[in-house]
Amino acid sequence: MDSFMHVCSRRNFLRAALAMLALAAMPARAEGIQAQQIDVQQRGELFHLNGGFAIQLSPTLDDALRRGVQLSFVQAVEAERARDWWLAEGLSDLERSVRLSYNALLRQYYVTLNGVSTAHESLADALRTAGDLRDWAVVSVKQMKRRAEYKIYIRMYLDISQLPKPLQVNALASSGRWQLDSGWQEHTFKY
Repeated sequence: MDSFMHVCSRRNFLRAALAMLALAAMPARAEGIQAQQIDVQQRGELFHLNGGFAIQLSPTLDDALRRGVQLSFVQAVEAERARDWWLAEGLSDLERSVRLSYNALLRQYYVTLNGVSTAHESLADALRTAGDLRDWAVVSVKQMKRRAEYKIYIRMYLDISQLPKPLQVNALASSGRWQLDSGWQEHTFKY
């Protein structure tokens, strides 16, 4: 009888362990903003950003968007030249706003950047466009010195101050459901 109990316990333990491993292996739906393949390239007299951010909305944000709430994201860039003997020299500090909205009547998502709006059939396509950094000129060659090392800090976040006032209060009170922020991402390059 004792050996039967040990076998039963081991089998149950193994089943539970395998079930936990299977759950851990399943892809989780990560909410937030993550930087993806961001690099800096020189084109003529300007350095441009390429790459972008992967945006995953929380269920609360997805529901608000489908109910007509416009979501405003901010893409921020800071560029500086590293110096050995003093603090880093700031070269640029730029921000741009990306707006994401949904038209329930047309069943289309709209992404607006620099006054230009594009329509998208799916939320995934709209989020991909909203996170795109392609061809954003951030630093001029005239500001730079040859053979120096430069750092660019890039961040994207949901601008809660652009939400309707009742939702701003809700967003400030509930920490995780409305907060989307990539945090500052550092990239180093040489000229």
